[in-house]
Amino acid sequence: MCEQLMKLLFLTMGFQFSINLLVDAIPLSNSVLYKDSDPIVQMNVADFKSTIMATSNAWLIEFYSSWCGHCIDFAPAFIQLANDVKGWEKVIKVGAVDCAKDENIPLCRDFEIMGYPTIKFFPAFTDATQLGVARTGSKKVDSIRFSMIDYIEQQFVEKKAPPHWPLLGPLQNETIDDLWSHYNNNEIILLFEAVDNSKYWSREAIMDAHQYAPHYPPIRRVNAMRQDLITKYNVRSLPAFVFLERTGKSEVYQVQPDREYMKKIMRKFFDSENEAAVVIPKSTHTTREPHVVHEDVKPAKDVVYMADLEGALLYAFGHEVSIHKLIAGKELTALKKLIDVLDRYFPGRTGMKETIHTLRRNLENYKKQIGGEEFAELWRNALNGRETNQEWVGCRGSRPNFRGYPCGLWTTFHTLTVSYALKHPDDSEVDPALVLQAMKGFIKYFFGCAHCSNHFIDMAEDELNPIESVKSPRQAVLWLWAAHNKVNRRIASDASEDPKAPKIQFPASHNCPECRVDGVEREEAVYDYLVKLYSSEHINSTGLLVQTFPARSGSSRIQSLPLGTLSFTSYDISLCAAIYLVSSLILMLVLCRILVKRRRFVRKQVYDVCGKLM
Repeated sequence: MCEQLMKLLFLTMGFQFSINLLVDAIPLSNSVLYKDSDPIVQMNVADFKSTIMATSNAWLIEFYSSWCGHCIDFAPAFIQLANDVKGWEKVIKVGAVDCAKDENIPLCRDFEIMGYPTIKFFPAFTDATQLGVARTGSKKVDSIRFSMIDYIEQQFVEKKAPPHWPLLGPLQNETIDDLWSHYNNNEIILLFEAVDNSKYWSREAIMDAHQYAPHYPPIRRVNAMRQDLITKYNVRSLPAFVFLERTGKSEVYQVQPDREYMKKIMRKFFDSENEAAVVIPKSTHTTREPHVVHEDVKPAKDVVYMADLEGALLYAFGHEVSIHKLIAGKELTALKKLIDVLDRYFPGRTGMKETIHTLRRNLENYKKQIGGEEFAELWRNALNGRETNQEWVGCRGSRPNFRGYPCGLWTTFHTLTVSYALKHPDDSEVDPALVLQAMKGFIKYFFGCAHCSNHFIDMAEDELNPIESVKSPRQAVLWLWAAHNKVNRRIASDASEDPKAPKIQFPASHNCPECRVDGVEREEAVYDYLVKLYSSEHINSTGLLVQTFPARSGSSRIQSLPLGTLSFTSYDISLCAAIYLVSSLILMLVLCRILVKRRRFVRKQVYDVCGKLM
């Protein structure tokens, strides 16, 4: 019996071990914009440098934030681009880093990522000192693909291109004999371009064909200035395709200056003759499904949760500000202004208010500048051990990249404008736009979504209704309400919109029927509704973390696991499993002892020779 109990004990210990493995296996945060099946190399702080350094290919890397609306909108285009240039991997690869992950803050800080999405080029054989070259301009697929070709050509100009890269530049003074001396192939293709050789079709054809070398011969560009070659091969119109053989044989074909057409030409010439050759695939286009707003969404009641307010501050200071390499000048002024406003008007719990006050007091010692890493240390010290894994409650989206931080930030600033208005209802001596100016400064310098930030600044500086036009704290409340509705109108049915929480004109009619009558908004009713909704006495405490000091476990990371509005860390789960194990062990030992005693005191049965009990 005891042997069976010991087996059961070992099974229980195995259960405890499995629980620990399960908890440790849960990642801090998964990429919700890109799948493993996408031809995008997803990297993090642990493998970024080892992945891109000392490789013979260049890199195009997107630094993004999974909550950023513009990043969510851009993701389908980036996936399409990655599929489109998948065959270029011998020369340039496509990668991505999610800066929204806490573990990637040092990485994104080191590479000076100030807004999302940021696209950077890294050369072949890059080293730890290189920060990459930021790409600017349109984020259309064709535009980015063209910039990739420009970057590759620039590497040749700077003599940084590895020898295996295909030459994209046109022939200069080289003769045909020079080409045969340079290449070991028995065939060469010449692409004769028209006078306007600024188009990319011929360079794209070279890049597309290079993935199948040596099955496809090398391709070289020839511009209209090489009359000697045009005459030699009797090229009568441009553009043209000239197929050369080392024996001296040549064939001339008229072509269309189009990438897809050139793929067909290459397949016609080589795929039928070379069994080992693989057909060059057409560009794979990822079509984004139209964003559908579900009509069966149940009307929700407006509730402000302290968990969302604190969650927004935890992320803003622990991530958005801390990710900056250096905070100085106007950035430092804007940061101090926001913290000062929070210190005076944030209606938080005592612990968070003490944290903000401590942060403000310590930040006063920095007059000119502070490093992002140093600010992060100030923030951790100000938290004084408070748990930071706050889950979203009212701002929780139907998917991890929906709502969350942007929702929490909007809610925080609405709450601040109302708090300010209630404390200064008729005070003409105060700055009526104090909270809005603090918000503008933070959004301008620290809000990671660059596209969203620019839109807000444009709205705040609009000639018809700028922030400076606000004349009272009451007007500040209404200005922010109107601005929020403008944003909702702009991004309604956007890819970043949560279909379970559609962007509507706030407040909804079922929550405030008197706020909008016959399609006309009544500002007096709206103001009264906002004051009631965002005032401190109406803030809901559901979902708040009760734990004051962080639990310590064998792992340096404590992952919070949501269950409804509760939040369990891996430490909590491990502790429960340990208690279960110890309790089971004690019960088994007690049971073993009872069984042993029972055997000891059982009266032995004695029988006589006739089999009768004596």
